[in-house]
Amino acid sequence: MKIIRALLICAAIAALPVPALSGGGTTIAIPENGDAIILPPGSALHFRAFGAEHAVEFAGPIELTGTYYYGDNQYNDTGTPDLSLYFVPDKASLARLPHFKLRGQPGDIYLTNPAAFLDAVIPKDRRAAVQKKGAKYLSGKVDIWVDQFEAGIECDAPYFNARFLRVAQPPLRVALTNMPDEGC
Repeated sequence: MKIIRALLICAAIAALPVPALSGGGTTIAIPENGDAIILPPGSALHFRAFGAEHAVEFAGPIELTGTYYYGDNQYNDTGTPDLSLYFVPDKASLARLPHFKLRGQPGDIYLTNPAAFLDAVIPKDRRAAVQKKGAKYLSGKVDIWVDQFEAGIECDAPYFNARFLRVAQPPLRVALTNMPDEGC
């Protein structure tokens, strides 16, 4: 009986999704999903665990360059502002980030600790300009470090989350602009 139980446990462990190495990076099958995450070769990120809703969690600091947008959530249909922060990585940063085998990469990254980013990047006096419904976004190019990266799927669309660590290079300017149209 103990031998059968041990064989069943070994079979169950063998059936778990395990990151596989390939010439194009590391492939991580997403349980109960049919899609997979491809981690580019040489990425500073490494697979940590599967999170809620089978999101793939990575650890490791990684430097990202891109454009941030801070203002009223583009999907807000209430009468009051719902301030949101979007970070849109540039092409060089996207090439170092994981991507979905079937669904590709999302257009932006949600920073899980936006207050830390705002304190480090956008002066408090400039934030007042976006405090009303329908106002333009504060925006600028920035070079930052993040960690605790997460890739998941919600409503059949890919998403990325990351924890902001620090600014690598401060933005050259902070300007008011429109949020780029991303559709839904």
